[in-house]
Amino acid sequence: MEYLIKDLMERLSKRKRNEMAHFEKYKEEDLRDLMLISSGKIFEVDYIISELKSMLKYKSKSNNYEL
Repeated sequence: MEYLIKDLMERLSKRKRNEMAHFEKYKEEDLRDLMLISSGKIFEVDYIISELKSMLKYKSKSNNYEL
């Protein structure tokens, strides 16, 4: 399960990088509506990644207590 979460985090990080590239393109073209949408996606992906990191940390702590 841990490997699946880490793989998902990596794919989300890649998606975030792609969205940041889109954001830069929109910024250069002064497309404010698309910039807002893109920044919302970036924040949401970042939040999901942080939640997954918390899950891994919690699982790691609970495994240490079981030993």
